[in-house]
Amino acid sequence: MAEPSVIYDFNPNSLPPELLKAVGLVTAAASQLDGILGNLLTGMLGLDVIDGTALTTHMAIPLKDQIIRTLADTNAPSVNAIDDLDEILDEVKAAFDLRNVVVHNAICMHPTTGEAMSMRMSARGSLQMTLQVISIEKMHEDAALIYEVGMRLMTFMISRGIGPSERTRPMMASVKRGQKARAERRNLAG
Repeated sequence: MAEPSVIYDFNPNSLPPELLKAVGLVTAAASQLDGILGNLLTGMLGLDVIDGTALTTHMAIPLKDQIIRTLADTNAPSVNAIDDLDEILDEVKAAFDLRNVVVHNAICMHPTTGEAMSMRMSARGSLQMTLQVISIEKMHEDAALIYEVGMRLMTFMISRGIGPSERTRPMMASVKRGQKARAERRNLAG
C-alpha cells in the first residue's frame, strides 16, 4: 500500500510569527550587505553617492561582484590587494547563498511535524526539487553571519579609503517621466 502524499502548507499567512521575524532579519542583513557592496563599486568607479546609488540600486548582486573583480584586476595596487578583496567577495557570495535559501525559495510548513521547509526548484538540465528543513535558530545564525560579512567588507573599504564620494554639485529636481510628460513639456515650451 502506498503512503499518502504529504500536502505542505505554502500559505505565508500560516508561517509562525517567529519564523517570519527570522526571515525579515535575514532579509534586512542581506539588504545592508547589498548596499555596502554597492558602495564598494561606487567608490571603485570614483562616483559620488548619488550617481553610485543610481547605478547600483537595481543591479543584480552577481553583476556587482563581476564588475568589482574586473575593476580590481585593472586598478588594484598589487596582487595581494586583489587576493584580499577576492577572499571577502567569496564570503559575500556565500552570505548571499544563505540569504537565497530564505528569500528565493518557497517556505512551507509540514502538516504533521510543524517543521518549516525551504523548497528549491531548479530547471538546469532537468527539473529538480529539493526540500530542506529550516529553523529559526539557523536563520538567526545566518543573519548574524551576513551582517558580519558586511562589516568585514566595510572594514576593508575603510582601511583602503574606498567608498563613494560626497555629492558636490546640486541634484536636478525630479522629473516626471514618460511620453505624456514629455508631450506636456513640449506643449508648454512652445
